[in-house]
Formats: sequence, C-alpha cells, structure tokens
Amino acid sequence: MSQTSQQSARPPAPKERLTGTSVLLSLFLTLILIILGERGLYDLNRLFNPHYQDCNQANFLITRGDSCPAEQFAFQNVLLHSYVSFPLFVIFLILMLYLRHHRLNTWQKALFRVSGVVSIFFGLQFIAEAIIFLLKFHYLVGIYVTLVLAAIMVAALVIYLERRAAKKRSAAQVKR
Repeated sequence: MSQTSQQSARPPAPKERLTGTSVLLSLFLTLILIILGERGLYDLNRLFNPHYQDCNQANFLITRGDSCPAEQFAFQNVLLHSYVSFPLFVIFLILMLYLRHHRLNTWQKALFRVSGVVSIFFGLQFIAEAIIFLLKFHYLVGIYVTLVLAAIMVAALVIYLERRAAKKRSAAQVKR
C-alpha cells in the first residue's frame, strides 16, 4: 500500500471532550467575569463621567432632564463603555481569526469559549447602549442605525447557518 492510502485508512484521533465539571466551572467563570466587567464599567462611569455627580444616577432626574444634562450624561456613559467593550470585542475577534486554524487543547478551548462569551456579551451590551442612546436622544438616526445593524446581523446569521448546513451536507456525502 502507498503512504497516502495508509494515512486515509487510519481512523482519526478521538476528539477530546470537556468534562461536566469543566463545563460547569466555565459557566461559573463566565458569570464571574461578566459581573466583574459590569462592576468595572459602573465604577468607570462613576469615576470618569463628569456629569455623574449632577445626575446622581436617579432615573427620574435623567429622564426629566432639567436637573442634570441627561444627554451628555448618557453620551459619556456610552463613550466610557466603548473604551472597554469595543477593544475587548476587537481583540477577541482578532484572536479568534488567528487561532481558528491552530490545534488547541481542551482547556485552551474552554478558556477561549469563556473569553468569547464575555467579549460578545460586552460587545452586544455596548451596541444596545448605543442604540438606546440614539433612540432616546436622536430618534431618526437611531431608527436607521437599528435597522442597518439588524439587517447586518440577520444576513450574517443566514450566511453562518448556510455554511454550517453545507458542511453537514458535504460530510454526509463523503460518508456515503
């Protein structure tokens, strides 16, 4: 037999799977990191938002707008959150693109998934805060931004699901 036929006849190595305990601890770690990040964002806003003392975090003052500069407070809040959320999200995307062709151990995969969930959470939270700000203070722009982002997300989801279905179809044809 030739070298290539021996390689193709060899069964693939079994996939390493996470244990139930690892999955549970990964979920716990994800929750801890999200709580830590939320607390950090709150403190960042409290320390560096120049309108925090004026608005004093009371919802009725912010919505009424006469006791504090509500739009400036909300804008500073979104801006400060973007300083954390956006770089975290971009770094994870760059890492994901870099590591997708590298073979990772199970513990590396577990930590990579945890960091992915956390960075996606904060990225989506930032997008939601920006959309809420725009809808509240710049309604027309907010509508357009919301619709464009929704169209992009739905298109990306369709592309992802179709690629996944195509992989399954091709794998099923290879098995035949």
